[in-house]
Amino acid sequence: MELIFLCPAIKKAIGGVKVIYRQAELIHKLGQSHGFSAAVMHPNTFFFRVRWFDSQVPVKRAFFKLRWMGKPSLSNVSGVFDAQRQMVVIPELWARKYGAQLADMGVSYAIYVQNGYYITKGRPEDLDRAYQSARCILTISEDASRCVALAFPGVESRILRVHCAVDVKRFKPDKAKENIITYMPRKLADHSSKVVFFLRHHLPAHWTIVPIDGMTEVQVADLLERSKIFMAFSHFEGLALPPLEAALSGNQVIGYTGQAAKEYWRPEIFEEIASGDVVGFAQRVLAKVKAIDQAQQFDVPLHTIGNLADTYSEVQERKDMLEFLKVMGLNTKGLPA
Repeated sequence: MELIFLCPAIKKAIGGVKVIYRQAELIHKLGQSHGFSAAVMHPNTFFFRVRWFDSQVPVKRAFFKLRWMGKPSLSNVSGVFDAQRQMVVIPELWARKYGAQLADMGVSYAIYVQNGYYITKGRPEDLDRAYQSARCILTISEDASRCVALAFPGVESRILRVHCAVDVKRFKPDKAKENIITYMPRKLADHSSKVVFFLRHHLPAHWTIVPIDGMTEVQVADLLERSKIFMAFSHFEGLALPPLEAALSGNQVIGYTGQAAKEYWRPEIFEEIASGDVVGFAQRVLAKVKAIDQAQQFDVPLHTIGNLADTYSEVQERKDMLEFLKVMGLNTKGLPA
C-alpha cells in the first residue's frame, strides 16, 4: 500500500510544506520493512521539488484533468489513484476539491489540517461531505482540533492530533548571542513594516534588525542561533513554526500567537502582543532591549527550551505517525515507538 501526500507546489519557505515532506519521509522509512510506502505528490507539475531544505522523500507525478465549475476550478482525479494500492492525504485547503471525488472512487483518505482557519474555504456542503467521508483527520495543534470539531460535528472520533518535530540539532542555543532582532517580513507585512518603522529612531545603535527572507533552513537556523529577540507576526496559524524554532534557538520571542501557538507560549520565553497593536509591539521590543542591555548576561532558559524540545521532538512525531498508520489500517506490528 502506498500513502500519497498531496502538496501544493510552493517555492518559498512554508512551514506546512516542510511538515508534509518530513512526515511523508518518516512514514516511507517506517514502511520499508512492513509492506507500505509513502510519497509526496505535487499535482500537475513536471519537475517541481522543494529545495530550501533537505529531504529524501519520493516525489510522484500525476496530472489531474481541470474542469471549470465556477470559482475556483476543480480537478478531476478519476483514474489517478488505485483504491486497492493507494491511500491519499489531502491538505485542508484541497478538501473541497478532492474529498468527495476520492470518496466516490472508494479511495481511503485522510485530511491534514495544518491550519484550522483554512477549513472554511469552499462550499459548506462540499466540505461536510469531505470531512464526514475521511478515514482520519490529522490536526497539527489543539487549536486546529477545536476548529475541526466545531465546524464538523460528528467527526470528533476521527480527529488525530499529531506533532511536528523541530530539528533540535539545527535549531539550538549553542552559539554566542549578538544584539540582533529577527523577524519574517512575509508574515503580516503591513504590521511588521510599521513596527520596524516605529523602532527606527529608538533602537540603540549597537542593535540590528535583520529580516529573515529568501534563506535556506540552514541559514535561518544560523541567524536564529545568533539573535536575541524574534518578533512574531503570526496570523491565524495552525501552529506557527518560526517562533518555536526561534525559542529553541535561545531567543526571547515577542508578538502574536496566531491562536495555535498559545499551546507552547511559555512566559520565560514568550511575550504576547494583542494582534494589531503595532505601537505596543514596538514599545515592548524596546523594553526588552533595555532589560537585556541592563542585565549583566543574556540568560537562556534551558529548562523551558528542553521541555519544548521534548514536546515537538522526533520521538513524539514518530509515535503520532505510528498511531496514524494504525488508524489507516496499515501494518505497524513490530515497529518500535
